[in-house]
Amino acid sequence: MNLNVFVASTPLQLISCAEARARYECAAPSCLLIIARPDNRVTEKQMAFLLERLRLNDIQTIYLKKNTFYLQLKSAFRRVSGHRIDRLFIGNKSSWIHEAFYLGLAWKELVFVDDGLATVKYYHAIHSEGLALRITEGKRRLLARLGVRLQSVVPDRVSFFTCFPLESSSKVDVETHDFPIFRQIFPPGIEGKEGIPLVGFIGQPFGGGDRIKQMRSQVTHVVERHPNARIVYFMHRKERRRELEQALAGFPVELRSSPRWPIEVEVSLSREPYIAFYSFTSTALFTLKKIFPELSVYQIDDAVLAAKLPFYGEIQSMFRSIGVETTRL
Repeated sequence: MNLNVFVASTPLQLISCAEARARYECAAPSCLLIIARPDNRVTEKQMAFLLERLRLNDIQTIYLKKNTFYLQLKSAFRRVSGHRIDRLFIGNKSSWIHEAFYLGLAWKELVFVDDGLATVKYYHAIHSEGLALRITEGKRRLLARLGVRLQSVVPDRVSFFTCFPLESSSKVDVETHDFPIFRQIFPPGIEGKEGIPLVGFIGQPFGGGDRIKQMRSQVTHVVERHPNARIVYFMHRKERRRELEQALAGFPVELRSSPRWPIEVEVSLSREPYIAFYSFTSTALFTLKKIFPELSVYQIDDAVLAAKLPFYGEIQSMFRSIGVETTRL
């Protein structure tokens, strides 16, 4: 039997793989899932939770862990290279680890699944520069010693499996979805939820030297709009708690740094009602509104940070297309 191989390193990539498996009707015996070195313990825990809940634990799974990564990578290629691969699903186009799989394996169709708003960046990059190679010569030599021989020719046409409203073109075939598997497993609804209404603020590590100042302005904006609500700040995995505690001293905000599960799951499983979510341009603004259309979701239009973000106008347009509202500082 030919294989369908899925490579994921983050919760959203894993959710996207589960949706793709269903959409492309990949039978369990044909599937191989590769968990490619998640970057921290929080991510590992969330992915372990999703593996079970998204019903992915019935397929073969290879874990590429940090402490034995290169030995496991060599073993994974030996295991897969002898098979014909119908579809190779890749979660992170710009990761050298993921790139090694789509350049080192023979496949019939290459499908990129969502990796947050980076998907939009990938989409434009493919149209402007093609599927550029980013593996360094040093990494190529290392992979060669592991027995991984990379192709020198990259495909002219690839596929995207995405929740974003991107269009097919001469270089990309686009298949869109609205999370039917996720919504089936984590159904939306407010029945049984009680307590003080919650307002979520989704943090981002973006902004350079202006990040903390602008973040304070954004949080102030949210507090002023919801004076009687309990505001929960969901930290990005790259944000530092101590830095945020100092920056938000005196704000009526609860910091959450190690959520048990992705924010989309939190909204579904929480016994407390979330009435709104805010962020500058977090991917979760899009996924939350798409999965829970009744939820109030706001994109904070921050001119200082907007000037630093490529494709900002297009990102705003995509948010608006599914009902995410804009609120200005």
